[in-house]
Amino acid sequence: MTKHQLKQDVIMLILAVFAALILGAILFSFTEGWSIIDSFYFVTMTATTVGYGDFTPTTAISKILTIFYALSIIPFVLYAFSFIARAQMQKVYKKIHHIERKQKIQEKEIDATEEKLKQQRSKIKKQDNEIDGQEAKIKKQLKDIKIQKKELEEYQKELAKQKRQLRKESKINKLQEGEITEHDKELEAVEKVMEKALKS
Repeated sequence: MTKHQLKQDVIMLILAVFAALILGAILFSFTEGWSIIDSFYFVTMTATTVGYGDFTPTTAISKILTIFYALSIIPFVLYAFSFIARAQMQKVYKKIHHIERKQKIQEKEIDATEEKLKQQRSKIKKQDNEIDGQEAKIKKQLKDIKIQKKELEEYQKELAKQKRQLRKESKINKLQEGEITEHDKELEAVEKVMEKALKS
């Protein structure tokens, strides 16, 4: 049943109840001689099972009419009230169902968001581990660079020492070459003297 159709049924029931009350008021006004307002008051009290007793039927026709009217109007009014209450409850249930469905959708969205957050946290943790690994690698590389720098400095010092040694040896070699040259000259002079001596 659609909302529009339910609304139409409720309106039709209300109109039917009022029509039954008005018809009863006209009948009791005619049989008892009451005013329309008093008759409407009486049939309303009868239909709602209140019955204050300030108005009572006096003639046999009115009493018979009251019996049939009460047996017919009271169930009809109760049905109308129950139908309206059921319609209202159905409306409330629809709202509750809509809220529950919306809540389930929101819960699913929350679960999906939490899953995304979990994945992001896992990804961030993985990236942090990678960064820590890279930092450790960089530290090791810096340490290796320092060691290599020290080794290079020591190598440069050793190279400079060897250069100084070579220079020193080169000077010694030059001096030795000069001494050899002078010795050779002296030998040549001695040979010349000996040749002259032999000739003479």
